[in-house]
Amino acid sequence: MVMHLEFRHLRILLTVAEAGSIRKAAARLQLSQPATSAQLKRIEHELGGPLFVRGADGVKPNENGQYVLRCARDLVVGFDRLREHARSAAEADRQATAPLRAGGTAGSLVSLLVSALFELVPERRLTIDARRSVHTLVKALGLSKCDIAVYGEFPGFPLPVGESVATRTLLREPVFVLLPEDHPLARQETVGLAELAGEDWVMPEADESGVHAYLHLTCQSAGFTPRIAHVTPDLSVAQILVAGRRAVCGVWPTADVAAQGTVQRPLVGVPFHRRLLLAWNRDSVPPELADAACERVLAGYLSLVRQRPRYLAWWEDGGREFALGERV
Repeated sequence: MVMHLEFRHLRILLTVAEAGSIRKAAARLQLSQPATSAQLKRIEHELGGPLFVRGADGVKPNENGQYVLRCARDLVVGFDRLREHARSAAEADRQATAPLRAGGTAGSLVSLLVSALFELVPERRLTIDARRSVHTLVKALGLSKCDIAVYGEFPGFPLPVGESVATRTLLREPVFVLLPEDHPLARQETVGLAELAGEDWVMPEADESGVHAYLHLTCQSAGFTPRIAHVTPDLSVAQILVAGRRAVCGVWPTADVAAQGTVQRPLVGVPFHRRLLLAWNRDSVPPELADAACERVLAGYLSLVRQRPRYLAWWEDGGREFALGERV
């Protein structure tokens, strides 16, 4: 029966040469010793004669065998490189045609991320999944259901991400307090946290971010327990409550707070803040894209700072060092 030399036969030759014996080679190939010996004889017959010298201590390639093994090794290495190149090219094509899935929970930062990605990868189709639950967002990143996202994290309440997810701190963002414009504290340029001890608060709903626990712990360190009288996820509702002197609330200084009858004031010593993070899945987002996205989002954020006079004043009065001091 005529045997046609195949690529797998070259691997058998290399395995026999590396093992130094047919018995050891059979174990590596997961074949029986008689089957390996018979296969080797058929290969040698196809190539015109013996390639190994058999002895009591094993087998060694003869002169012809050394030449054949050199050629076989070159072919195997070349084939492995061909396969790796083809797989890499196919993966690059797949990523180029697959949509880039972006998400986030950090308000205006989501729009900044989307704008950055439109500029950085205009050829990619982009899908957006902006969520209210940061826990759901982080889970989606870990499960490779989201590729790149922005979100906030409160001190003392870190959010676990999967091993495939990388994160980078963009900046630390302070929380300002939103007051009725005729509130006695509104006449001050800054407000001490302890000065809010007798106030009712309006807050977003409690979630896995630890926002309610963070408020309680921080206020307790200032000597009081906050009264959370109202809960709403809608900033416009919170603004109405504040304007009506029903409550005060924390507000991000980049938020577009347009309700009449309210004012923003920074809190002395920045007792409340969050880390704004960019997170991405290493398997689907190359590091150079993540780096560029970080810089674009941060530049966009600084542009927002310049559009908010109260925030800009805080930023220029030492706030810049606080905000950018923990970038990693």
